[in-house]
Amino acid sequence: MIDPPRSTALHYEIRIRGHLDDRWAEWFDGLTITLEDDGDTLLSGPVIDQAALHGLLKKVRDLGLLLVSVNRVQFQESHPNRSKQEKKMNTSATQPKKIDTKTLLSTLWVVVILNMLKADILSLYIPGSAEQLAKTAGDTPIPLLMLGGAIMMEISIVMIVLSRVLKYKVNRWTNIITSIITIAFVVGGGASYPHYIFIATVEVACLLLIVWFAWKWRSSEG
Repeated sequence: MIDPPRSTALHYEIRIRGHLDDRWAEWFDGLTITLEDDGDTLLSGPVIDQAALHGLLKKVRDLGLLLVSVNRVQFQESHPNRSKQEKKMNTSATQPKKIDTKTLLSTLWVVVILNMLKADILSLYIPGSAEQLAKTAGDTPIPLLMLGGAIMMEISIVMIVLSRVLKYKVNRWTNIITSIITIAFVVGGGASYPHYIFIATVEVACLLLIVWFAWKWRSSEG
C-alpha cells in the first residue's frame, strides 16, 4: 500500500524596505527576522494557509511599511549567506531595545525647556540683570521682548507633545525647522553671563541632536 503524500508546510519570505527592530515581535510572532545588509528586512517562516498570509500582509500595510516582495520557498531551503544579524523575534526580548525616535525627540525637547527655565531662574539672582536686559533690548520694549521669549518657550513645550503625535513626514520637518529657529533664539538673545553660556551650550547641543535624529529618521523606525 502506497502512503499518501505528506503535507508540506508553506514557507514564505516577506521582504520589507528598511530595518525593523524588536518592537514588532508581537506583530510577527513565530517568524524569523533577518536584517539584510542592503537595508531591507526579511520575514520568514511557516504560514498555515493563504488566510494567514493575507493577515501578515495586512499587518505590514497597517504599520505603513513598504512591501518589496513575497516569495514561497521550500521549508528545507537554507540560506548560508544571509546576514549574521538574523534572530528569532520571540527570543529577542533579551536584546537591548532601541529607543523609539518619537520618544527620543520628545525627551530632548524636555531637556531643552528645562534648561531654558533654569537659565532664566539663575539670572534673577544676578544684581543688575534687569538693567543688562534693558541694555540688550535697545529700542525694543521690554514687555515685547518678554512676549517673544514666552512664545519661544511655549513652542518648545508644544514640541514635547507634537514629537509624539505628528505623522512621520510632518514630524521630521517640524522638528528640524523648529530646532533651527530655537537655536537662533538661544544664540541671538543670550546674555554674556557664564552660567547662561554654559546652559545655552547644552541647549544648542540638544537642538542639534534633534536636527540630526530627525534628519536620519526613517519611517520604519517608528
